[in-house]
Amino acid sequence: MSRLVWLVIACGLVLAPGFANDTKTLPNQNRAADALTARLKQKVKIDGSKVGAKTLAEVLGEIARSHDISFVLLENEFKAQQVVNIKDKVSVVKSLGADGLTVAEFLGAWLPGLGATYQLRPEYIEVIPLRAVRADVAPAKKGDPVEQLLTTLASTEVDLENKNLNETPLFEMLGFLSKKYSLVFAVNESAFNAEGFPNIRDVKPTVITTALRGQSLHQHLSMILESFGATYLVKNGVIEIVPVRHAAVVAKSPLDTSAISDNGGRPRLKEPLVSMVVKEKALNDTVARLAETYDLTVVVSPQAGEARFLPVNARLLNAPADRAIELLAIQCDLRVVRKGSVYLITSKEQANELFSEKLERERQKIELERLRKESVAPPPPAPKK
Repeated sequence: MSRLVWLVIACGLVLAPGFANDTKTLPNQNRAADALTARLKQKVKIDGSKVGAKTLAEVLGEIARSHDISFVLLENEFKAQQVVNIKDKVSVVKSLGADGLTVAEFLGAWLPGLGATYQLRPEYIEVIPLRAVRADVAPAKKGDPVEQLLTTLASTEVDLENKNLNETPLFEMLGFLSKKYSLVFAVNESAFNAEGFPNIRDVKPTVITTALRGQSLHQHLSMILESFGATYLVKNGVIEIVPVRHAAVVAKSPLDTSAISDNGGRPRLKEPLVSMVVKEKALNDTVARLAETYDLTVVVSPQAGEARFLPVNARLLNAPADRAIELLAIQCDLRVVRKGSVYLITSKEQANELFSEKLERERQKIELERLRKESVAPPPPAPKK
């Protein structure tokens, strides 16, 4: 069955008929496949700082000419995903440090920003929609892409297949997760360079774990990134990998200075950064979901009464957890009291009582300290005779 495709060849971009090919690979096709694989291992010849301004067709054409690679763009499959004129789209990845990247690594990092990926054919590279890679996943309904991304991060159980976690460089791991789970990653290399990590894409995690079963994508990313002082931010449907210090500045969140010495010198945020979209969900259920996703302890006091069942709405991106919980609680006219690492959601009245008790304890402590100093003060000198 024939189908119309865009064929990008070394001499330029032309429209040509493509055919579904179910024949077995022949010996000459094997040789062509080996040659194509070798070209994918070449260092990519492209200015990564300018890819954000170029269309899909322009970038593929540039790679085709530089590396003698043919690309086939399956437009009909993109149209089936409600994406028209894919060849004229630009990636959400506006800049990419291409120095040292192979052609395969570049394509793996850049194409997902267009909702695309690639698969090898004997003599060419086929560019297809990202979601088409996973036949077990039903096409996502049209909606908020950020909400869909956050749902995937929080709800999808990670499966690394046969990958060795501590032997896989960061860039390779992100490429694997991108292709498997239809995610778009961007590594802020300039921020890592400023932190003294010039080769962040080659860094390997240092994680000791007996099993990854049951981990969500969010938990998995947080674990491996924390092992070298990094975290991620959610921006325009893209997962941006950044140093913790950079995230602290962007999110206006303080660092946990006490944890730096206990964490091998690596900085850690005082509060985890919360990203979630909530629409007309009960406060009780929302904070339970937040606590589970971000490994927090949140208690809803009985004094909260019926208010804990009221619906809340929020679009939180990279918000420190304490502010996120407070913004949710205040919608129901409730307050948040911090008790060590525990967040207590309660009524205004109980919050005021707890605050007054805290002030009274501090006043008593100050008074006790004053009396202690007076009791040990030296006696006044005796009057002279």
